[in-house]
Amino acid sequence: MSALLEVSDLRVRYGHSTALDGVDLTVGEGELVAVAGANGAGKSTLVNAVAGWSRGRATATGAVRLDGRELAGMAPHRRTKHGIVLVPEGKGVFEQLTVEDNLRLVQPPKNAVGKRYEIEDIYEVFPQLPDRSSARCSTLSGGERQMVAVGRALRAAPRLLILDEPSVGLAPRLVLTVLRHVRDLVRGGLSVLLVEQNVKATLEVADRLYLLERGRVAGSGTASEMRGDERIAAAYLGGLTG
Repeated sequence: MSALLEVSDLRVRYGHSTALDGVDLTVGEGELVAVAGANGAGKSTLVNAVAGWSRGRATATGAVRLDGRELAGMAPHRRTKHGIVLVPEGKGVFEQLTVEDNLRLVQPPKNAVGKRYEIEDIYEVFPQLPDRSSARCSTLSGGERQMVAVGRALRAAPRLLILDEPSVGLAPRLVLTVLRHVRDLVRGGLSVLLVEQNVKATLEVADRLYLLERGRVAGSGTASEMRGDERIAAAYLGGLTG
């Protein structure tokens, strides 16, 4: 599988504090790669660095390449034009607008590098949404709002969709539903980089998983390999395997 995204020796500092320390990561074409780790491990810093934006004054070094193109120093809006689209944690919808108005606010770029998703395509991906198309997003469930947020991102025709903690605020029974919809997008050829706190659900849909600890990659492997990793089992799956 060819690598769409290549992150090499990525280091991010905020003042004298190191958030990422030499991270290497790849995402292949049509692959769902997940990142797990405790709070403060550097997960959001990683996806923000790939997307090109930061909540603070960060200093980043290392390489971030999409299809071999170096993105370091490139502004976030230019990265979006090249096909990197981020859905930040807890954001992505205008709550006083309807579902359909939210989706119509994003127009696919004329020279789209990724698949163009029309509104009808979004409704096909998320069959829960058509019946709610005229409802304000403030009246939706957490799961429905997250579907709208992902739908808005798809309207931007991404090649790489980045999801930062999509399960935040969702009822446990809805987490796997949302992630399975994401998996369906991957089956359709989309590449996804996923940061998700529900590691058990993530391992049901991911191809590979990276474990971050204190800004470094502490382990990586296929979903089945990482399910058997004692650190993952002890910290996220409720006990040790074997």
